Amino acid sequence: MISSDKVFDMLPMVVELYDKLDLDTYRKKLAKENEVNEVKKDANDLGIEMFKYVLKNSGKVKDIFFDIVAIFEEKKLEEVKKQSFAKTISTIKEIFTDKEAASFFKSAIL
Repeated sequence: MISSDKVFDMLPMVVELYDKLDLDTYRKKLAKENEVNEVKKDANDLGIEMFKYVLKNSGKVKDIFFDIVAIFEEKKLEEVKKQSFAKTISTIKEIFTDKEAASFFKSAIL
């Protein structure tokens, strides 16, 4: 479970990530494509498509990811940048798969 304090500290960065990657437009594109296709994707499939889009464009927002991880791990930004890639990705996964945090981020953005 992620503390409320950390979630509120991360929120501006999550919104910035959402805006920089124009996730709203991409989300609407996915919804429209899903509407047109004969085989409908379920919420998990659409979530995976969204995650792939974020990963594909992660170079544009890598500093935001580092900021989010630094807050979560209570480390300095430079420490996070020097840690292993696996640790950073594991932390990002932990943050965005936390049901309460994900629900809060989603409601704050949409």
